[in-house]
Amino acid sequence: MKYTITMSCGHEERIELFGSTKERDRKIDYFMSQGLCSECYKKKMQEEAEKEGFNFNSCVLPYISNEDGSILLSVWFSGNTKPFKDDIKSLGGYSWSERETGNDSYLLSKPMMCWNKVIKLDELEDEIIKAESIGANNIVTEKNLFEICHYQIALKKQKKWNEKKAIIESIEKPTVPEVLKGCTWNQKIYGRSGGYTIYPNGNKISITDDQKKEIENYLKLKKNIKIKLKLLTRCRNERHEKYIVDKCVKY
Repeated sequence: MKYTITMSCGHEERIELFGSTKERDRKIDYFMSQGLCSECYKKKMQEEAEKEGFNFNSCVLPYISNEDGSILLSVWFSGNTKPFKDDIKSLGGYSWSERETGNDSYLLSKPMMCWNKVIKLDELEDEIIKAESIGANNIVTEKNLFEICHYQIALKKQKKWNEKKAIIESIEKPTVPEVLKGCTWNQKIYGRSGGYTIYPNGNKISITDDQKKEIENYLKLKKNIKIKLKLLTRCRNERHEKYIVDKCVKY
């Protein structure tokens, strides 16, 4: 049901309320004593933003980059950002969206909307320089419990990522048979002993029995590598991960 309510600022606002009669009455009382109309609320927010200034923030995230194992940070602008909208967009990568920080997963309310993006730890220094170049004040994030906790989580995950990377790099890579180099192939061998054929890139090529054996060994090694990599990326928990890592080493 929609109500026309005189807010505490003296202006009327048309608001739709839900819930029981008691709950709607409670909300009406609140709006009349403390609520602001849309325009007054915008004005209040802008005044608070101007008072806060134009700030650049950063926070460690509790996870890492799957691409290279880098520790990730959420960076965002707060305060009086409106006059700097175009400047922020010119820095690249920033979007007006709910911020992503280490603390937000512990909040009951939705994260605030702001100009933000996720970067790697080694990119922070350059990002600070760019932020300061458009007039932002660099705010050092307080070392609160959540941030310290998330940083330790990120370090732990980075260590695991590096261990997996080392295992993957230690896996023996099969040598591609000369007859298959640079080709696409359906991995099928036709014929019988003394008359085998394959079709790399769609072209018919006759191969010897020894070449057939070399290709089959290559396919077997390639299949084993795929199994190892699949096992490494499907770990359910730490105990399962240790089991998989040990299995891959002994494979």
